[in-house]
Parts: sequence; structure tokens; C-alpha cells
Amino acid sequence: MDIDGFQEEIGGITTYQVLIILFGGLITFGSGFTSQAAVFLSAVPDFRCAVPPIDDPNVYPSLDESDINNYTIPYDTATAEYDSCNRYNYNLTSCRGDGDLSCVTSDEDPGTIPCDQGYYYDPTYYDETTITQWDLVCDRQYLDSLANTLFFLGFFIGSAFVGPLSDWFGRKLAMIVLCIGLVSCSVGCAFAPTFEIYTLVRVLCGAFGITCFISYFTYASEICPINWRVEAGAYAQMTTAIAHTVYPWIAYALRDWHEIQLTIGLIPAAFFVVYFFIPESPRWLLRNGKPEEAKKIIARYAQSKNKKLTDEKWNSIVEFEKKKEALKEEEEKTANKIGVWDLFRRPLMRLMSFNVMISWFTVSMVFYGLALNGGNLAGDPYLNTTLNAVVEIAAYVFVYFSTKLGRRPVFSASYILAGISCIASMLFDLYANGDPGLFTASTVMAIAGKFFASIGFALAYSVTGEIFPTNARTTGLSLGSMAARVGGMISPFVLQLQTTIPWFTQTIFGTLSIISGLLTLLYPETSNAEYMTTLDEAEDFYWENIKALKWFGMKRPEKSSSKLDMESKTNPSFNGTLDELTATKL
Repeated sequence: MDIDGFQEEIGGITTYQVLIILFGGLITFGSGFTSQAAVFLSAVPDFRCAVPPIDDPNVYPSLDESDINNYTIPYDTATAEYDSCNRYNYNLTSCRGDGDLSCVTSDEDPGTIPCDQGYYYDPTYYDETTITQWDLVCDRQYLDSLANTLFFLGFFIGSAFVGPLSDWFGRKLAMIVLCIGLVSCSVGCAFAPTFEIYTLVRVLCGAFGITCFISYFTYASEICPINWRVEAGAYAQMTTAIAHTVYPWIAYALRDWHEIQLTIGLIPAAFFVVYFFIPESPRWLLRNGKPEEAKKIIARYAQSKNKKLTDEKWNSIVEFEKKKEALKEEEEKTANKIGVWDLFRRPLMRLMSFNVMISWFTVSMVFYGLALNGGNLAGDPYLNTTLNAVVEIAAYVFVYFSTKLGRRPVFSASYILAGISCIASMLFDLYANGDPGLFTASTVMAIAGKFFASIGFALAYSVTGEIFPTNARTTGLSLGSMAARVGGMISPFVLQLQTTIPWFTQTIFGTLSIISGLLTLLYPETSNAEYMTTLDEAEDFYWENIKALKWFGMKRPEKSSSKLDMESKTNPSFNGTLDELTATKL
């Protein structure tokens, strides 16, 4: 009997385990703010060139913002907007006040110059952001995009070291160490004296934020019975979505990026209290030679169900787990090591691997791009960002109940509908011409795009895990994850382009999403399929279950057993098809 067998015997998941999972989720709730922090930390308010003393209410009290723009800022009739980065080349030092506007009125064309007196930022929504503190606009706008890109690089770095840390020192210790790192960096970020230090600390925040999520995801999966792991994973994702929903109202209440960052940096510290009441993963304890500690935890499971863990049952569990671990180690010694390049040796697995990379790259770029762009949509940025987060929760609920529809159709539809929503949002915005109804429609479609992108991102994990065989599943997920990190890093620069080419960003998001959605039709349906175990088994499964192959009249080439057997004798690690064998000989 193993741990899962004992769980079934005592009646399934216990109240004790549920409480552990619920309260342990404070770490993912706290770290959930990190990925969305830039929405308000680096929010860009409406701005123009500062034109002192014209915009000084003490010198020219009769001028409102409209008057200041009319007198000093060039107007672009094509975009129906005032130029944010240039002003008329008037000699502002000659302005004396008292209603005298001769210094900014002339029959001759004064020409334009870049903002030489700094910038004026509209205080309607924000008191101070990183943009206003360090003037990251106009020719310095790329620095903000670079900071956000490097933040996603932190995701990439963190994902690399969380596994070994958690495996070496335990799930519980890893979570508290990573949580301490997240709180320390997040609080320190609030007091960053320079933009360079802010950027560096944000990278660390990204690294610790993603590792907190991954470490808890692993912990929750091991704490609960095997038939509850889907729910545990969904809960981890839901806590981050709830954090994304709460975040806009923290930002609304505080308005200053220092205070916002300090607040969201302290929230994960709530896990410090919970830490002392949650146990280590008993599965990790057994694998690392600590059976007595594991026994106490399993006994609490039983006690929560008014059952008792007898010594006989415990010895049975320990023996079974030892045999399972020994068998696993033996399989790892004898099995061929699967590398990334092995996923590209067989023709259909090569197709699946490229498809996975495209799917993850696209959905990550679109998901994070739409999230970061929430504050730039027409309307109240706090309301828009809240709706952006609420649809994320709705998407996770939809994914949980959509299994009967099949993985592939829902996965494909989510990409295509996200793409259509993005393009519709662009078209409404492009042809609005000041029409508030079309601006509202543009915002609604952008939020709809976030909803469908959230569905796609949630399904990417399960679909990728199911189309690769057991001995290549982790490698396949890692391949997709790496592509997703690249997509996330590119998204800030794609967003930046919308300031100069308004239609470009949503067009890119929409086009790539639709293309990726069509490519997902090349995936096999895996909803009711058993997990595959080898690369050859997976290749056979693809030929039998990818319907698109039949649409194009494609049939699998026949194998030549003699040539393959000969290759197997001379090269024991070879596990390919005749086509690959011929290709290697050539």
C-alpha cells in the first residue's frame, strides 16, 4: 500500500489537508501581485512638455489645460491629438504673466523643439509612477520597456533554480526561503534611489515571485491525494488571479508607486505565520530518508478522518515507497536520456515540438501584453485592470468545467477568439474618431481577448503534458516554458510600438493568436487518451489521431524492420524511423 492507497482507505482527502492547501496558498496570493505590478508601478499618465511659467497657476491663473495646449503644444490633425514630446519654440523666459500672452503668440511659425523644461504629468489617476519620477517617456520610453523585459528574464532565471532548491532542502524550507527573498526584494524595490537599482531589484522580484508559485504548486500537488491534484493546481492559479483582482484597488487607494510597491511587497509576509503550522511534504520526507517525520503527518491525515495509522499499515507504506523509488532509480539508469533534440528527430514529434513552442510563445506574449496594457485602455485604468483580472478568474473556472468539450477544440478556439478580439479592439480604436461608444467597444474587446488568452495559457500546461510521452514530458514542458519566457520578454517592446503605430500591437497579438489557433488543429485529441510512455509510441499515436493528416491524404511511411534492427544493434540508443535512419546515413 502506498500513500494514495491509504488515503482512499480512510475516505479520500481530509479536512487537515484542505486547510494546509488553503492557508499555504497565501504564498501564491502574495506572489501573484508581482507579475502584474508594472501595470501601476510604471503606468504612463497623459503628459506634455512643461512650459513654465505658462503652466504655473500663480503666474497665469486664468489659463486652463486646454488653453496651455492651444498656445504651446503642436496639434496633429491626423491623430487628433496634441504632441506629447514637443512644444512650440517660443522664448518662455519673456513670459511675464498678468494675462500677457504675447510671448506665445506670433504671426510667424515658431517651429517646434523637444521638451527642454521637463514634462507635465496629468495627476488625475496617479500621484507618482516610475515614469514620472525618472521621465521614462519620449526618447527614454525604451528604458521602461527594457525594465519590464528584464523582469520577465527574472522569471526565466527563477524557473531554473527552484527545482533543485526544492528537491535538495525540502518543499517547506524552499517556500519560506523564497518567500523571504520575495518580501526582501519587493520592500527594497520601493526605496530604489535610481532607475538602474529599481530595474535590478525588479529582476530579483520576478525570480522570487515565479519560484514561490512553482514551489507551492509542487507542494500542494504532493500534499493532496492523486485524484485531487487538478483541483490543487487550479487553486494555485486562482489565488494569483484573485491577487490580480485586488491589486487595482490597492493602487487606487495609494496612487504612489513607492507606497504601492511597499504594500504588495509586505503582503507575502502573511505566509511567515502560516509556515509554522503547515507540515513538510510526507512524500519528500520518505524519499529523503525521514520516515518518522513522514509518519507523524500521515497519522494526522488519518486522525482528521477519525481513523488510525497502525504500525503495520505504516510499514507497508514505507516498503512500497522504497520499492517504488528503487524502481524509479533503476529505470532512470537503464532508460535512454531524453534531451531537447530528441523531440525533433521524428517527423510528427518535430511538428508537435515546433507547435508547442509557437503556442507557448504566442499565448505568453498576448497574455502578459494585454495584462500590462490594461492601464492604457480607454476609460478608468483601475476599473479596466480589475475587469482584466476578473475575466482571468472566469477563464480558470471555464477551463475546469470544459473538459467534456475536448482539449483540442477549446484550446484552438481560445487562441482564435483571442486573436479576433484583439483585432476587433484595434479596429474600434482606430476608427473611433472621438466616439466614446467605439472607445468603450475597443476596451471590451481587449478584455475579451485577455479572457480567451487566459483560457489558452491554462490549457497549454495540460495539453503539452498530454501530447508528450512520459520519458519526454518534462522536457516538452520545459521547451514550452522557455518559449513562453521569450514571449513575455518581447511583449513590453511590442506594447511600446503602439505609441508610434497605434494599430500595430493589437494586430500583432491578433494575427499571431489566430495563426497559433489554426496550428493547434494539428494537435491530436488527448482528453480520453492514456499517457504515452515512449517516443515511438507517441509517434504512432500522432499518426493515428491527428485528423489533419487525413485531410491532406498523408500516410505514415512503412518501417523496414531489418534496417532498423541493424541500426539498433550498432547504435543501441537509436530509436527512430526508417526516414530518420536514411537521413542520418546521408
